[in-house]
Amino acid sequence: MPQSSSKPVRTAKGRRSNENAAETRDRIVRAGLAAFSEMGFGAASLREIGARADVSQQLITHHFETKLGLWKAVVDHTFGELRAAFVGRARELEGVSLPERMRLLIKEFLVFSAEHPEFARFMMHEGASKGPRLEWLVERHVRPIYKTLESRIEEAQARELMPTGDPFQIVYLLIGSTAMFSQAAEFELLVGRDVRSAEVVDARADLVLRLLLPGVPLADEE
Repeated sequence: MPQSSSKPVRTAKGRRSNENAAETRDRIVRAGLAAFSEMGFGAASLREIGARADVSQQLITHHFETKLGLWKAVVDHTFGELRAAFVGRARELEGVSLPERMRLLIKEFLVFSAEHPEFARFMMHEGASKGPRLEWLVERHVRPIYKTLESRIEEAQARELMPTGDPFQIVYLLIGSTAMFSQAAEFELLVGRDVRSAEVVDARADLVLRLLLPGVPLADEE
């Protein structure tokens, strides 16, 4: 007599339920990112985030237990997108010449920042004061990325492609160059242009590349 399997059978209904739960979780995370980046952790309530995601506060606690749990999920999601767009790309370019690799990575970081202005706003809130959240964020995400950037910058400096100086200064010069994307409303009122338009982003990238890689020609100069 054949033995019955104890392995559960996944039904179409079960798959849909899992997909719906994943979609709901993703919607909550994105609403959390919007709220935390605009208001900061202290001011952003689960009620506010639930309203943005069109879910109940109870459903948020079902998925994340606490506001801190949601905040950590937001951080993991946001830095996951950054790694996919930037750090993963760095690995893909390992066979490319160092000058071209640095040029492409800097350009892609600026494009990412223009497409995700909430990232800089979020980090401005969190980086303003020390505490357990910032310590967790730095050790889990920021430091590994910084160490990767530091090694790339030191390599470029050794080849005399980048200005001399502490890599820390260059990293934060690059980060500072993206501030305009998180202040789009001010920029548009001041000069009447869309800060995230391809024209503005390309011009910003060209300027930053001339400052950080003065000896490397831009793509249209080759």
